[in-house]
Amino acid sequence: MEFWKKPLWRVPVVLGALGVINRLLTLAGSMIWVSIQRARGPGPDGSIVIGTGYLREILTVAGALLFWWAGWRFVRGLTRREIFWSASIMVLVNAALLAAEQIGQAVTGSYPMWVYRLYALTEGTSWVSQLFFRLFLAAGLTSSLWVVPGMFAPYLYLVFAKKDAPLSGTSKQIEREE
Repeated sequence: MEFWKKPLWRVPVVLGALGVINRLLTLAGSMIWVSIQRARGPGPDGSIVIGTGYLREILTVAGALLFWWAGWRFVRGLTRREIFWSASIMVLVNAALLAAEQIGQAVTGSYPMWVYRLYALTEGTSWVSQLFFRLFLAAGLTSSLWVVPGMFAPYLYLVFAKKDAPLSGTSKQIEREE
């Protein structure tokens, strides 16, 4: 339990847990959505068509709400400096996973499954990537542009930061001492 109390690991632990929750919500939502479409029965040509419909949008909104709720609940009391360094750990994890994904695809020609499993820890910020995906897709831009903003999403928790403590020797501390 002491691990949780260290501010340096607060954002990675919160986003890791949130990512696993988002992955489970995605799996559950997909299974329910497919069950609903199968229950409708075959179409006029006798085939069952399974599409995503609005499922991705619903899960994106749910992910964004969970992200902000988790920040409000678990990250709110930290200083800007603590949140910045803690979020930087997650940014480095995101960058390392993206690099491992690209290297794995270039070397083996297939997607490494271990990277997919580790991406569950970063899915707490996947709503940002989905948002930029929708914006850049409408503009006709390439996929590399919508991946990068999602990597820096942990820095959004800086909104919940309290002001840093004043440095020693500042004018306010000198006034209090007098």
